[in-house]
Amino acid sequence: MEAKKHISYGINDIEILISTMNRKSLDFLRKMFKNNDLSKYSILIINQTTEDCVLTSNSKNIRVINTHETGLPQSRNMAIKNAVNKICLVADDDVVYSAGFEKKILSAYNEFNEATVITFKMLNEDGEEYQDYKDFSFLHTQKSIIKVNGVVISFDLERLKGQNILYNKYFGIGSTFECANEYVFMKNVLAAKAKAYFVPETILVHPNFSTGSFGENEKVIKARSAFHYKYYGGLAYLWVFKYVRFLYVSNRISFKEILPKVKVGFSGIAAYKILLKKGLEKRN
Repeated sequence: MEAKKHISYGINDIEILISTMNRKSLDFLRKMFKNNDLSKYSILIINQTTEDCVLTSNSKNIRVINTHETGLPQSRNMAIKNAVNKICLVADDDVVYSAGFEKKILSAYNEFNEATVITFKMLNEDGEEYQDYKDFSFLHTQKSIIKVNGVVISFDLERLKGQNILYNKYFGIGSTFECANEYVFMKNVLAAKAKAYFVPETILVHPNFSTGSFGENEKVIKARSAFHYKYYGGLAYLWVFKYVRFLYVSNRISFKEILPKVKVGFSGIAAYKILLKKGLEKRN
């Protein structure tokens, strides 16, 4: 067991890694940091864009990388590879940080300084907790990571790199399977035997929707079917039937949509199996 280090982290140790697309101006940061002093924070922006839509920064605390790569996992991994500060916070361009949010993050790492990853709470636009959170800190398990949202993930950069943990490039918006980005990442964290904690502190407000919240969407069904095959093999086929039945009994799809949705799920499994056959992916 790794012994706790006696470290005291400060604001200069934190870096915010923002994924965005097709930006020409830094104005979007004003809303994100409207409750805080933007100049205090070290920020790295990954702007996935085209040659005629380039983002620049004249601020010492804001670095920008413009890239023609597409896909959320590609953006996240580029941020990890180019981050410089000890503690990093994963971010999208549509969140609004709570006043003094960094104090909660730094306090968490000062308390759990053996952690590789720490996740937090967020609110929706109505000021309600985004989900039913526990009111105590705990070590993440295979069950608890199911509820982790991507923008409340933070990590110790040195440990993450030392344990060779990255986002899976096939899962996430703009990639082969367009959801489960954070779930597969957290699975990678636990597979590396890294310590990942949840701390019940609210750090931001997020819009009232997320990619995976539209469970009846064909892209979501395809992606969820694929990651179930990745982790559970042939049981994924049974999961597809169970999941489509759930969509039907909860009135999210009609009776005539049942078979087409099952076929979508099977197509996700088939697409994942092609990656396996080509040696581009591996199960578990």
